[in-house]
Amino acid sequence: MSSWAARNPTRAIIRPRTPPPQLTDAQKASRKIKRDQKIERTKRLHDAVAGYLDTQKTQIEALALAHHVTPKQINDIISNHTHYRTSRKSQLIHALIHAKAKEMNAGSRYSMAELREMVITDPETKDLMREQKEAYIAALEEHRERKGVSVRANNQAAARDVVATTDRIVKELDDLQVRTGVYGTLFVVRGHINDTIQSTMHGTDNSEDFWEDVYEHPMADFLRQYEQWACTQDQSNNDIACTCCFNLTSFTVSVTGKKDIMMNYSNYETAIVETYGVRLVGWPQGVNFTSPSNIGTVGDIRRLRDALKARMCYWTTLSPA
Repeated sequence: MSSWAARNPTRAIIRPRTPPPQLTDAQKASRKIKRDQKIERTKRLHDAVAGYLDTQKTQIEALALAHHVTPKQINDIISNHTHYRTSRKSQLIHALIHAKAKEMNAGSRYSMAELREMVITDPETKDLMREQKEAYIAALEEHRERKGVSVRANNQAAARDVVATTDRIVKELDDLQVRTGVYGTLFVVRGHINDTIQSTMHGTDNSEDFWEDVYEHPMADFLRQYEQWACTQDQSNNDIACTCCFNLTSFTVSVTGKKDIMMNYSNYETAIVETYGVRLVGWPQGVNFTSPSNIGTVGDIRRLRDALKARMCYWTTLSPA
């Protein structure tokens, strides 16, 4: 299975983190003691926070009653803030920690606190010349810029990145809607048939109603079409064949409403037409009716892809006899 990194061999790759070394029995016992202590501290903190929230809830309800608004409106005012900040200028301490991490984390991993302590106690960092400081900061900024445009090493890492980033964007859109009243719609789809990214959509307030009110189709239909379009961009012949298979199956699902349908070319009339009451219309003339992966020529595969893309080849439901 290909990945975004494999399809972009000239781009820098964000390497997955190296697994930490295996702990000894003594280290495991020591960490268990620390973990138990942390659990106890966390429990006390959670109990204190729970008490605070109970008090806050009572106060919010009183405010809502006094000002003739709902508690939700007050909670929205309290919680609305942006997670996005303008980039701060790189600091020398961060540049030194970055350099120390590159030096020390080759064979094992150290925490940020440990690296910071190493930098503070390192005599070589005490009396740096101006040129040395600038060199450290430049190295950190170069690392940040390279990381920002590098690609994830595998599909799993890419999918996690998409989920985390999408969650932040959704939160930002919802908060922006509360603060300003704007409407916004977000579509995030995979760009390749082999990507494991889960396509998602989000609309602020009642934005999802727009698609049905204006186009008479649910928002999910446009998400699916967007994904199909995205998966046909800049493809090799094998990719085009995979996309055709994907489109044919997804169109069948959208027409029948059944998600477990497998296309059957050899027994098409019985397994598909008679069983589900649907028929494929507009298959390109001269192209063998078989799985796209078995179509022999590049021209035929592209003709099928173009017909599906233009909706000249499509599924239709049969009228009851």
